[in-house]
Amino acid sequence: MSSRPRTRTRPPLTLAIPALLAVAFLLMPLIGILVRTQWGELGTHLGSPGVVEALKLSLLVSLWALGLSLLLGVPLAWLLARVPFKGKALVRSLVLLPMVLPPTVGGVALLLGFGRRGLLGPWLEDAFGITLPFHTSGAVVAATFVAMPFLVISLEGALGGLKQSYEETAASLGASPVRVFFTVTLPMVAPGLIAGAALTWARALGEFGATITFAGNLPGTTQTLPLQVYLLLQDQPEAATSVSLLLLAIAMAVLIALRGRWTGTPVTAREAVASPPVPDEAPAAVSDAGPATGAAAPPESAPEAAPGAAPGAAPKSAPESAPGAAPHEGGHWPLHATVTGFNQLTLTAEPGTTIAVVGENGAGKTTLLRALLGLTPRAHADLRLGDADVTALPPHKRQVAWVPQDGALFPHLSALANTAYGLRAHAVPRADARREAQAWLDRLGVGHLAQRKPAQLSGGQAQRVALARALAARPRLLLLDEPLAALDQTTRARVRHTLRTHLAGFGGVCLIVTHDPVEAVSLADRVLVLADGRTLQDAPPAEVTRHPRSPWVARMLGRNAWPGIASADGLSLAEGGRLVVAEALPEGAQALAIIAPEAVSVHRERPAGSPRNVWPGTVREITAVGSRLRVLIAPAGAPDLVAEITPEAASELGIVDGAEVWTSVKATEITLVRL
Repeated sequence: MSSRPRTRTRPPLTLAIPALLAVAFLLMPLIGILVRTQWGELGTHLGSPGVVEALKLSLLVSLWALGLSLLLGVPLAWLLARVPFKGKALVRSLVLLPMVLPPTVGGVALLLGFGRRGLLGPWLEDAFGITLPFHTSGAVVAATFVAMPFLVISLEGALGGLKQSYEETAASLGASPVRVFFTVTLPMVAPGLIAGAALTWARALGEFGATITFAGNLPGTTQTLPLQVYLLLQDQPEAATSVSLLLLAIAMAVLIALRGRWTGTPVTAREAVASPPVPDEAPAAVSDAGPATGAAAPPESAPEAAPGAAPGAAPKSAPESAPGAAPHEGGHWPLHATVTGFNQLTLTAEPGTTIAVVGENGAGKTTLLRALLGLTPRAHADLRLGDADVTALPPHKRQVAWVPQDGALFPHLSALANTAYGLRAHAVPRADARREAQAWLDRLGVGHLAQRKPAQLSGGQAQRVALARALAARPRLLLLDEPLAALDQTTRARVRHTLRTHLAGFGGVCLIVTHDPVEAVSLADRVLVLADGRTLQDAPPAEVTRHPRSPWVARMLGRNAWPGIASADGLSLAEGGRLVVAEALPEGAQALAIIAPEAVSVHRERPAGSPRNVWPGTVREITAVGSRLRVLIAPAGAPDLVAEITPEAASELGIVDGAEVWTSVKATEITLVRL
């Protein structure tokens, strides 16, 4: 089989010719060095005492400059990448200034700042006996001044590409900011740090102008290799060419080793490791996952299975009846929170309560969780957990564990080390922490994956490890932000079962943000509906299922929801038309008519008989939901209506897109909810 020839787009000559000239312009000086080098005398030139002494001094100065740049530049890069403050643009300009400043001007500036007659020079000499000009330390300062910006820029870029959810998750597990920085942030931006360090060292090794201006040109003291080249050019140009070749080779070696990664790449972008993810089902797995109960029912069909219970999901069991559930030692912690700012609500819950938080995009769900964590300026939470008021405490001292949507497993740590992270942050001895972490992984059915890195785990396995990590940290409040959203239906059912089992023994309160009605119904004791940051409804799942108080919630639950104003015999619809109901509300009341899709009858001719609500309409869309079909119909004189029918009925009626049909709903099948 012959492969298709690739079609290449030829660049326009008006761009290609200047580009080639630019390459030639940059390449010509390098070719000149290679052509003019006396290869037979190369060893003699590089082995001369003066060159060897200058090389040793250059290595000493550049390594000290690298160390000083790391000591000062790493915190500065973190500050620029993570902390908003006034004058940040000015500080960043100061960092970039040595890169655009003529080196000799930089040397003059150093003299005026740190020289014997400079601003700080006399004080340094009187207080510490330190004299920088014409001393090796002066060469180190000059090299640091011109080289440190390379480190700061590279590391700031890497930090900017690192999702803050990793650091925030580490803080929620009890790690202090310093611990987070050294155990999470730095390991994850290691490529950017290494790239910046290499560029910094290479730049410091080749520094000339600032060094000769500030530190002088003293053999054995400040005469580095670039200064040696300058001197050799006057008397021995061939030797100067050989030494220049050495510096060129070092610079090229650094650039080739970096392979273009000037700004670094966070670990998360390099997660493709050699070992593939293991199957979600493994023979060694503990049976916590239980039967998968089939694929999770689609959101539209979930509530119909049973009011208040998900299809195939057992009711939440007591701690003692949850097989494999871990004991949550340390007591029980009721929740009381008053949230102000974008969110305006009061939340109270007893220990062991699971609350599903639902609402439209922008309703304030994630903002609520971040307010409870103390991680957002948009909202503030006065938070009490048990008898402890944790409002004034920083996130790492609140004992509030957070599992973000992607799990935020630390990619540089194994599943076991991830799970033990919160315990180690709370000063649990390493052996004990690893033993307890292994026990949690075993309970959640992923103990056999303890040595795997996150990139080697499937989605369901990673979510179970993230849950184990949060529970192992011994939190008093557990926050789960759409923990199952990224999973396929089968894996979601399995992880949901596991989650329900282990929440049964949790001694605190758990909040789960979700858009999935199956999760809301099967996992939660209460459903908190948010709209514009405020509580729209807070009730048990069965109540929310029967009487949703917003069109969005009704649609999420798979219902038709028509807003309107109550009249004598039914509802005057907001979009026009009237709806006849069996049980009317007081006239003038704002209400929502809830109609289950299976209560909508579809006909090809106008129906005869008892239906009071009949509309002609056009089929707009047909979608399969399990073994049934959902038909979106645009009725005349009424809002869009979703009906649920069998494929056999659709075939018999000839239901296709664009078909003209009649719909009817009995008055007894309509529920009015007062708003």
